[in-house]
Amino acid sequence: MLRWIVPVNIGLALLITAGVAKISSDLIAFRLGKVFPQTGKKAAAPVSAPSAPEDLASYSPILEKGLFGKATQGKLSPVVAAAATATAAPAAGAIESDLLLLGTVLGSYRQSFALIQRRSTKEERVFRLGDTVFDMGALASVQKETAEIETGGRRVKIYSPTAAGEAAALPSAPPPPQGSGGGLASQIGAGSYVIDQRALNAALDNIGQAMTDARLLPSVKEGKVEGFRVSEVKPQGIFGTIGIKNGDVLLRINDFPIDSPEKAIQSFAALKGLSRIKLDLIRDGQPATFTYDIR
Repeated sequence: MLRWIVPVNIGLALLITAGVAKISSDLIAFRLGKVFPQTGKKAAAPVSAPSAPEDLASYSPILEKGLFGKATQGKLSPVVAAAATATAAPAAGAIESDLLLLGTVLGSYRQSFALIQRRSTKEERVFRLGDTVFDMGALASVQKETAEIETGGRRVKIYSPTAAGEAAALPSAPPPPQGSGGGLASQIGAGSYVIDQRALNAALDNIGQAMTDARLLPSVKEGKVEGFRVSEVKPQGIFGTIGIKNGDVLLRINDFPIDSPEKAIQSFAALKGLSRIKLDLIRDGQPATFTYDIR
């Protein structure tokens, strides 16, 4: 039994020696830490920047091949943000040069009209006050020979051929008086006229100019427009040569009522090619009928 005492003692001695060495090592490290304090901190691990979102175009083969069935097959198109653009108002010069005032009808706010031609397309349309004129601006005012278009916070004036011609023409002597009819019509009896067909067709080819030969105002009876009262008739214009006088109220042409500007223009345009015209009107408060033979 004595032979085991020696190894046991040696083992205990080794354990005690190792423990003392460990304690001594920790003590020395503790004291060295006070003498040489740590000045730097461990650098933090770099944070990886978030990866850019993957380009959706890489998924286009999935959509084109119809991976999820025929109904899902298609083509991936990139979405491009459209730049916001404001529609610029047309220049005043563009409006004046492209629009021509062919005729006007003056009345209340909703009974005032202008017949306007767009020169670039030769299109002619009738507009009420407040209507948008060929996408250029609102019709703001109507006068006998002029109209105003409001666009971009300003008003642009357009002119009839007569007003534009008067502004550009030099002063000249008045034309010599012509006989009754002025080459278009001649009176053969009470309320009966003969009209030259070629002269009538020429006048109808320029219906806008014809509409400036007199001033037409709606004649309202019992709250309804019954026709158009004529005033400021030019003696040598188309109205004067066919016997129309100031104060006449035009009611019907060939039994077609002319109770709106649109119908009036349609009636005049439909005269081309006819051989006989009947005009119903009111003169001095009494109904009257004029007939015209076209030869």
